[in-house]
Amino acid sequence: MKKKTIIMDFSGIYREEDFHKNIEAYWLECRDISGVNGYCGEDAQKEIKKRIQDYDFEGIHFLDSGNYHYLSKFWLEKVQQPFSLILFDHHTDMQPSAFFGLLSCGSWVKEVLETNPYVKEVCVVGPPKKSVEQCEPELASRVVFVTQEELREGKLEQWEAFLEGRKELPVYLSIDKDVLCMEDARTNWDQGEMKLVELEEMIKQVFQNRNILGADICGENPQDTSQRSFKEELEVNRKTNIKLYECLVLDCDL
Repeated sequence: MKKKTIIMDFSGIYREEDFHKNIEAYWLECRDISGVNGYCGEDAQKEIKKRIQDYDFEGIHFLDSGNYHYLSKFWLEKVQQPFSLILFDHHTDMQPSAFFGLLSCGSWVKEVLETNPYVKEVCVVGPPKKSVEQCEPELASRVVFVTQEELREGKLEQWEAFLEGRKELPVYLSIDKDVLCMEDARTNWDQGEMKLVELEEMIKQVFQNRNILGADICGENPQDTSQRSFKEELEVNRKTNIKLYECLVLDCDL
């Protein structure tokens, strides 16, 4: 297995950003795989798993836009020990799939909870309270939510209790930049209010309390979905990707 930073190129957006020019990273070409944008069919799943089979869950995985956040499920399947999942996201990603049960960017956490025996606890940071209330009660009871409203009001009791809880469990981090405010990220989904410095602080708190297995980052905005200045979006996301990489690698030694 190879441990390194991996850039998964589905939309071509990373070719427009240069945050990775000084990073030793493996470029995983995926633009030729069909049936992957937002939803992922069985054939596409097999092909993706084949392309990542030689790479470990350790390190950092850049997953492209939030449409491909379901890729986290495949990286989590490589972990063969009990662990915790911490997800920073403006959405719960726990909704039933809308199309014939296909794995999707909005359903992958639900599927992880239902199928991955090694995931012992999940904490989702950033969704609005109304989104949490739409989750299936049985599944929601297995998740610790830190809502957008709690973050806004500085109510972090549940977050702190989660970190102090099962410290014997290592953590996998999954970050969708749509949890961030528009100043710090430009994504193709509706976004939250968190500032980048707040996200960085919470990541450091995880490292101070738990062993980190690996991490992934998504939330780019390919040009075909952009409604604003593309160059401006590229610059905002470029800076944030660099800062998140430095936070994970330099500050937290991932």
